[in-house]
Amino acid sequence: MGWKPSEIPTERRRNCMSQLAILGGPKAISSPSPNLFRWSEVTSEHEDAVLDVLRRGAMSGTDVTRQFEREYAAWQGQTYAVGFNTGTAALHTAMWAVGVRAGDEVLCQSITYWASILPVYSLGATPVFIDIEHTSLCIDPDLLEARIGPRTRAIVV
Repeated sequence: MGWKPSEIPTERRRNCMSQLAILGGPKAISSPSPNLFRWSEVTSEHEDAVLDVLRRGAMSGTDVTRQFEREYAAWQGQTYAVGFNTGTAALHTAMWAVGVRAGDEVLCQSITYWASILPVYSLGATPVFIDIEHTSLCIDPDLLEARIGPRTRAIVV
């Protein structure tokens, strides 16, 4: 049951390995973007808005949050939207909402941020890592399809 390295054609495995930059292949990213590790511009208006919420002693469910949810839902053409403090919290809630529980498997790409997998463990499920395509750096759809099994409950993309 599930994917085995032997299920990937030998030529494809050989091509992937021979193209790694560490083995002399081309680099996936030749020069980093100057904005890659920079936050967006924070203005005094942003600071004032944050300080206003903090000074009111608000923790969650504030008028600002409800306004954001209404405006975001309208922008997306939806009736409802729920704001979260982190992407990890949003993923955790989404996984719980679709029924991810102990014994389930969640398929996710092998190169990812650790916090996108944390909810899988928190819910008692097992992450199943799928390699990425070397050209897109996204999850390989062929490998993904081969790994879908009876215990697969969700796919993180």
